[in-house]
Amino acid sequence: MNSKMLTKVAHLALAGAFLTLASALPAKAGNDPATAKIEDVRAGAQKACESGKTFKIAYSHSVSEAAIVKQVRHFADLRAAELGCVTVLHDNTQANNLEQQINAVQGWITVGVDAIVVTPIDEAALKPFQKQAQAAGIKWLTYLGVMADSDGYVGFDHAQSGQIVGNAAAQWVKENKIEHPKALITTLTGLMSLSPRWTEVERIFKENGIEVVAKQDSADQASGLTVTETVLKQHPDLAIVIGLNDDAAVGAYRAVTIAGIDPEKIFIAGQDGSKEGLLAVNEGKAYKASAAILINELGANIVDQALNAITGNGPSFAFTPTVLASKADQALLDKLIANHNQ
Repeated sequence: MNSKMLTKVAHLALAGAFLTLASALPAKAGNDPATAKIEDVRAGAQKACESGKTFKIAYSHSVSEAAIVKQVRHFADLRAAELGCVTVLHDNTQANNLEQQINAVQGWITVGVDAIVVTPIDEAALKPFQKQAQAAGIKWLTYLGVMADSDGYVGFDHAQSGQIVGNAAAQWVKENKIEHPKALITTLTGLMSLSPRWTEVERIFKENGIEVVAKQDSADQASGLTVTETVLKQHPDLAIVIGLNDDAAVGAYRAVTIAGIDPEKIFIAGQDGSKEGLLAVNEGKAYKASAAILINELGANIVDQALNAITGNGPSFAFTPTVLASKADQALLDKLIANHNQ
């Protein structure tokens, strides 16, 4: 994957954050992130601190300069402070710079941290350091990208995300009695690990008689705008736009606004719960939903799952929940927006 694609991927999830790899998750018993419960993740970490021991956990993201990554790190630090037995070390890897990430990982191995949580920029390049860390007794967890033989995985379920927005759109069609609804879905076919974000939407739309008139790659606002403008010229009665992420959906929202389309007659939804996407949902117009990742839980999971990998007290492989952000639950929407302001 070239640097241009990696930079584009960096703007996919949570308004600029992640998933660079598509390896399969380990198949060992107890390592299925879909079965892990958040309460068990939290309880295991609490038990680790009750032992009286202290721990050092290091966290490397591939685009630490992104605002959303700073927020996730903030919630990791809050959780560490709450537990009281953990110090979280952060690196300064930016723009998917592999050399910066390797230097950080090497330093953490040298000082002997207890666990490393890393968004792997290049699995092959990091593999020797994974082996070195694990040989030294350091637990190796991956964040959103996956590596074989890791001790944990912190991430979220793309299929759940696609299902949330797909079902929300189908429900809107039913409630508003839209006849022969047409939909645009944005994709990123160069990164098929993300495909459930659109294939689940396609499946749900097919089951509900919604015609997908266009599928186009788009993961940023500029392309979301131009793709939607093009499709609207061909299908002025377009009723639904589902973005691969909130960036693409925000671009679509601008196109629909410029075109002067009645916001009551179109459903736009994004995925990830970026601040800009959530604020658009809060306007109560055409942008009606986002499949939002709970970034406060995601940050806490970095700490808790690392502790569980170290102690074995709870799940170290787990998905962070994704929820429907919409005006139908204003309290939840307000909370999700507040997560970006802390």
